[in-house]
Amino acid sequence: MPHERRISGGHVVQLEETARSLRRLGIDARTDFSTDPDPTDVSLVHGFGLNAADVHQWRWRGIPVVLSSIYWDQRYRAEGGKRRLGARAAAGRARRATQFALAALRGNWPLVDACLRYVPDELRTLAAFEAADLLLPNGVGEAVAIRRDLGVTTPIQIVPNGVDPARFAEQPSATQDRNSVVCLGRIEPHKNQLGLIEALRGTGLRLVIAGYAHPDHLAYADRCRAAGAGWVDVRGEVSDDDAAALLRSAKVHVLASWFETTGLVSLEAALAGCNVVSTDRGYAREYLGDWAWYCDPADPASIRRAVTQAWQAPPQTALRDHVLAHYTWDHVGRATVAAYEALLGDGPAPELPR
Repeated sequence: MPHERRISGGHVVQLEETARSLRRLGIDARTDFSTDPDPTDVSLVHGFGLNAADVHQWRWRGIPVVLSSIYWDQRYRAEGGKRRLGARAAAGRARRATQFALAALRGNWPLVDACLRYVPDELRTLAAFEAADLLLPNGVGEAVAIRRDLGVTTPIQIVPNGVDPARFAEQPSATQDRNSVVCLGRIEPHKNQLGLIEALRGTGLRLVIAGYAHPDHLAYADRCRAAGAGWVDVRGEVSDDDAAALLRSAKVHVLASWFETTGLVSLEAALAGCNVVSTDRGYAREYLGDWAWYCDPADPASIRRAVTQAWQAPPQTALRDHVLAHYTWDHVGRATVAAYEALLGDGPAPELPR
């Protein structure tokens, strides 16, 4: 992940925990956040946020590249608007991506780089995905969106996201009082903490918002503090242990984001014994099923209704059991190894979602 860990979050957790799970399975996996990693003794590159130039540099050395896509459906924007991609636009993007990929494979990388200077970020993503050997989205919905929005032809194999049961599992206590609604995550417009504050104003619920302020959105964190002055506990970045303790003290966890591919913290909250409220935009329903409450981030009444229903409901232990059965880092490690083996010819061919 070549960004020097400037912005932490679920994507960094996914990289680091995937590497740990691979090591437990006997694979020599090393992590690198620099822009110029050491290629010595590398037999495969697993990228998180690599661009097409990064992919090309490894493939030029004869080293296969897989990408964890972490792809956001392009119909959604941070301001909450929806935009449907027309058939002509989708076809044009797919055609351009194929042209870029062919140019890269033929070694004409300066031409690709020059073209990409003048196209939107969406096409940069498309070119990176098309140049890779294998894509590893976190769910079927994400895979379908990649095919539908971008038209890439790269093979796809699903690898879920995961959580650490040892860190977040509920620790029952006779004196424990779950008396709060918690929102844990980066404080930024995309996570919609300000919308959550406005939705819960006047409900009498105790709201705790915890997370580090995104460096590009420091003013947004100040707006959240001002909006919740006197009744919302807005905290800064918390340690992993403190995050786990905060979730164990909460009755409900809310992630009313404008979009989530998974929402790792929702899985962690389920393990910690919270009832979970998630955005209805994205692919979280694949993980949370009918055991969570869903809200429209653009509708304060929808957020308030989902949180109130989750607050009044008994604990959803079935979601905790479901997460333990399907979404731990051990599950991620085994699925990742299977994807590597498929790419290297040692396992079954990857699936190709339509």
